[in-house]
Amino acid sequence: MVKKCVACCNRENRSSNISFHRFPTDRIQQQQWLTRLKRLDIKDVSNKRVCAIHFDVSSFIVQSKKKKRNSGASDNKKRLKKDALPMECISDLRLIDCGTQTDLDMISLSNLFEKLTLLESNIIDFSIDIERFQNDDYNINYFTGFRSYKIFRMVFELLQVQYDEHFIQYTSRDDPALCHSKSIDNHKLSAENQFFLFMIRLRRATDEQELAVYFNISQSTVSRMVISWTRFVYSVVSSINLWPTKDQIQQALPFEMRKNYPYVRVIVDCTEFEIEQPANPQAQQDTWSTYKNTNTPKGHKKQIFIFSYSSLFLTGLVGITPNGIVSYISPLYGGATSDKAIINMDGSQSLIELLEDGDNIMSDRGFSLDSKYTHLTLIHPPFLDRQKQLLSQQVLQTRIIERHRIHVERCMGRIKNFKLLNGIILLKSIYLLEYWFYICTFFTIFDEPLVKIL
Repeated sequence: MVKKCVACCNRENRSSNISFHRFPTDRIQQQQWLTRLKRLDIKDVSNKRVCAIHFDVSSFIVQSKKKKRNSGASDNKKRLKKDALPMECISDLRLIDCGTQTDLDMISLSNLFEKLTLLESNIIDFSIDIERFQNDDYNINYFTGFRSYKIFRMVFELLQVQYDEHFIQYTSRDDPALCHSKSIDNHKLSAENQFFLFMIRLRRATDEQELAVYFNISQSTVSRMVISWTRFVYSVVSSINLWPTKDQIQQALPFEMRKNYPYVRVIVDCTEFEIEQPANPQAQQDTWSTYKNTNTPKGHKKQIFIFSYSSLFLTGLVGITPNGIVSYISPLYGGATSDKAIINMDGSQSLIELLEDGDNIMSDRGFSLDSKYTHLTLIHPPFLDRQKQLLSQQVLQTRIIERHRIHVERCMGRIKNFKLLNGIILLKSIYLLEYWFYICTFFTIFDEPLVKIL
């Protein structure tokens, strides 16, 4: 009797090297076989067979070459292990009358495998590099946030001026100083492609393992590269003076601002970044945000980065000029630090130290200046105080202020377009957050102007 497989069209013949196997005698195992082969309709398995195609290679007993040669065993006499189970069929089997079945020729099957191999070899390599996008501004904007390759190249050349193979190094998270043991310059990726990888990480928050596949490098290399470029880019952009002089502000003052608030030097607002919750109770208290009911960092407490982090916040203060250019980026502070406390911070990196007599600051209602800063004026929407509602003049004032303040809120939106800052920052990356905040805020300068000058 010709043996036929119950799960496919294969039949036993002399030219075939496929082995056929009986169902096990154990009823439980029989049921497992039928379930996997999707042939629960079969009641009697005594004369049924299953061909070797439905078993994994590991299901067979491996014979040594010497034993096989002595016994004269051929490929179609393979033996199954006692606990072997057939592979599960992907889709339900359609039952076809034997008269309409056709044999699957093994030569045809071999040809199909050859074609499959050929097709796989013809698949275009999906690794990416900057050269692919030199004429594709849409994808440059998607991957990096820069409007065009021309702007991307301009920023890279700005960095390249200070690029030093002894400065950009593979560095570890534990060593805050730049190591000089292994230069990135020795890597097969060009400096421009390394910067491209770094920007994709910032803009798209692409997983490091995914970037490793895209650029055909290891995940550990991607990690070290991101750390190194973070430190390098920060060292360059943080050395650039963003704060314009009074004369420069006045020369570029928009007409509406000149008419309403001619002495405004800076428009400020705060933004928060969610972090992994600190295990340390004091760190949780420092990073707790009343506004978001979670933990955040807020701009300046450097010690926050030495805590072991579980979800809180850090907050940063950003200031823009009246014509919409970023002019101030604060350090990060614990989420428990109020907007009032942040704006009144003093020290070398504080906003207060940059302001001069007669300067006005525009903000929302959450900010207020200490009484000791009598030489400065804070402009914000009026409060209700004991009034039931604002007076008509106060409503008009609020509208005018908000019309100017909207630009700093749009700037915050651009910062959060860098998706790496949008999610929860993990403990292992918390020490880089302040660098990322500064870099991403700085790069918004290369976007479309926030205020259109008519």
